[in-house]
Amino acid sequence: MRRQRSEQVLAIGLALIISLAVLGGCSDDEPVPTTSPSPSIAVTPAPSTAAATASPDPSDSTATAVPVIAVFTNADGESVVLSIEVADTPDERSVGLMNRESLPDDAGMLFDFGADVQAGFWMRNTLIPLSIAFIDKDGMIVHIEDMEPQTDDLHYSPTIYRYAIEVNQGWYEDNGIMAGDTVILSSE
Repeated sequence: MRRQRSEQVLAIGLALIISLAVLGGCSDDEPVPTTSPSPSIAVTPAPSTAAATASPDPSDSTATAVPVIAVFTNADGESVVLSIEVADTPDERSVGLMNRESLPDDAGMLFDFGADVQAGFWMRNTLIPLSIAFIDKDGMIVHIEDMEPQTDDLHYSPTIYRYAIEVNQGWYEDNGIMAGDTVILSSE
């Protein structure tokens, strides 16, 4: 019964994700990340194919102001809700959470690539410590990692993913969320 409910919830969540992607992603932007590091959180291919080129101006983009919530379900079946901003274009993803001095405790940013990727993230010009969850196309968390502010260290998922959600560092651990848990996105 619990598995059937989880499958139903996942199906509803995937339908919402697709709807949000269609509504928020109506552009000619290519869904695959660029190969150039950005001024904030780098979205680059795996190290073997990365190339350094000019970065976009971070002042040109901000995340889409679409009211979205992420509902995480941990291994104990408990739900945890997070308010998120959506970054679903290359420019929005390159800016991410850079130059912000704080992030509310119950907030985060969703990076929607629109396709499976294995891109890396960095924290250049990002002022707050963050944790990132890499999420596959089915809404399952495949990897979680902590990231230190104002560093150029690249952070990768060991497997492909389609989404990433950044939160204040420690949020996932504090809420009992780990790899293997699931997340569903919905409009508020």
